[in-house]
Amino acid sequence: MAMLEPGDVLIDSTGSRSLLRDHLVPGSGEVDGGTNTLEIRLEFALVITFLYGQKYDWNEYCKYYKNIENAHYKFIPMVHRTYHDGRISHVSGIVNITAEDYEAMPSRFDDQWLRSNFPGVAQSMDRFIDKIKQETHGEVLGDLEIVRIPLDLYRARNATSRRWLTAGPSDHPFASSPVFLAGDSAIGSPYFQSISLGFECAMYLAGLISQRDLPLRDMLDRYELYIYKQWLRVYMRSKMIKHNKDLFESLDDPLALLDKLHIY
Repeated sequence: MAMLEPGDVLIDSTGSRSLLRDHLVPGSGEVDGGTNTLEIRLEFALVITFLYGQKYDWNEYCKYYKNIENAHYKFIPMVHRTYHDGRISHVSGIVNITAEDYEAMPSRFDDQWLRSNFPGVAQSMDRFIDKIKQETHGEVLGDLEIVRIPLDLYRARNATSRRWLTAGPSDHPFASSPVFLAGDSAIGSPYFQSISLGFECAMYLAGLISQRDLPLRDMLDRYELYIYKQWLRVYMRSKMIKHNKDLFESLDDPLALLDKLHIY
């Protein structure tokens, strides 16, 4: 911010914990965090990753049939995103947990800690792995890595410094130099990689900047509208993924399933 001079263009691509997002509104930099961020908490989850000593591909059926004996905690693998190195598969998946579980867990731990402190989650994970072994006769290589995270859907309420431009004369650097949030700085979802959104933001922004005769105010307005449309895409997609995941977790409980179905 101190390096900005009139006529400079600043693009923030510092990720989900953007350095500049909460400075894009006049006065927001004086408040501790979150003033320019809309955040929707979808759920809490464990992200579990491990190496498996056989080549194995996941599909949608894995989500159900390998969890058929898991009444509560269900290990949901990332489908069609399995990475292979020869005959070794890199497996990653999530387990939905409660807010109370989340608070009682450290941010990072291994399978031994999980088995000692949350045996129900560990049994769910082990049943899933055992069914993989029955099909491919492989073994887990090394320890499991487990991270507990909140799954948040978020966006910047303002993706540019437009508010500074309309606030009137000011000595603040954002009042004379346009600022844009790109990629995860502007918008993000926990359920799928947002890197393609980052590329789309970058390409659209490059197109705006290349229009030398485009007034600055129009450039900021168009980018804000574009980011909002992207937000609608991400929001609807994420809510649908969450809803389908909730339905899947209730398949063996017909009354709970009916309660979650959208019936028109």
